Amino acid sequence: MEADTFHSQDSIQRSFVRRGTPKAHDQRTELQPKRIKKEAKTVLVFEPDGISQKKLRTFLRRKGFQAVSTQRPEGVEVRFKTWPKPDLLIISAHQHLPVALRTFNAFSWNPTLATCPVILIGSSRQEEILTSHAKVDHLRKVILSPFKTERLVRVMNSLIHH
Repeated sequence: MEADTFHSQDSIQRSFVRRGTPKAHDQRTELQPKRIKKEAKTVLVFEPDGISQKKLRTFLRRKGFQAVSTQRPEGVEVRFKTWPKPDLLIISAHQHLPVALRTFNAFSWNPTLATCPVILIGSSRQEEILTSHAKVDHLRKVILSPFKTERLVRVMNSLIHH
């Protein structure tokens, strides 16, 4: 009965092609040097608003950064105390200015956080408060919106490589 059934595999003719001369054993064990990937820098985003947080994360990923985010100020300090530490922190002060200022200034006086670069993004209407209360130094910068994205990327790269 099986001889009467037709299998499509029987009708396929296979032709085997040799794709070059076989290599000797010592040639096969040669290792090719591995290409080193460019390591993406990690940026932690502290933004209470979920929509703005998502937009900022996608912008950072398009610019070649690895982006993680949190909506709680406690999450920022916990993230910097665990391994691996982010290379940069971006704090948005658009909605919760007192919380953002407190978190930004904590990176100045806390010895474990003092070596971490931080960018505080605020609006131009908050300029007076930010200039008087934010502690700015070589690792902490304030950027007022509206700003060009190239400026933000340039400041981020300068702080990460500082």
